[in-house]
Amino acid sequence: MSLQHPNPERGTFFGPALIGACLGIILSIPIAAYCAAWLGDTYHRRALIYCAFLLWCVVGAIIVFRKTYRAEKQRLSLIKILQWCLSLWLWPLLILGSAVRR
Repeated sequence: MSLQHPNPERGTFFGPALIGACLGIILSIPIAAYCAAWLGDTYHRRALIYCAFLLWCVVGAIIVFRKTYRAEKQRLSLIKILQWCLSLWLWPLLILGSAVRR
């Protein structure tokens, strides 16, 4: 009995897309914290802004991952990770752009 995946082209996990989404979320944590500190004047307001930004990025990570995990084949580089982080913040524009192209 072999433990190898029957389709060698598709691995057992989602590869660069999953890693890019996770690293994009990790990079978004301090960005959200700095934005919340800049926008909020009380602790309560800063906490709400921070949670809203993180929720925005998590939803973006899920949506962008679902749209790109099959097509993402390149190895990760610093530029690619920064693209993922940027796409997590600007995911509505990506969705709008793909809807306009259709």
